[in-house]
Amino acid sequence: MGDNLARRFAARQVQLTADELEREAERLAVAARTYADEIAAGRHGSAHRLAQDAAALALTERRLAGMRDIAGLFDEEPSS
Repeated sequence: MGDNLARRFAARQVQLTADELEREAERLAVAARTYADEIAAGRHGSAHRLAQDAAALALTERRLAGMRDIAGLFDEEPSS
């Protein structure tokens, strides 16, 4: 029962982080569009903000990869 609970918890954490990654990717896409529009209009644009959004997205992706690695340990056969 404990293993099942741990599996469900890990799967839920992976799903929540995947959802967060999707939201951050959408936010980055909006920021990139806004930046491109500002540059096209001859305005300065906020490259710094765009870089911050990209860094946040990369951090979330690394967290998700780590969580998936941990969740994958539940599927491995115990060594004898």
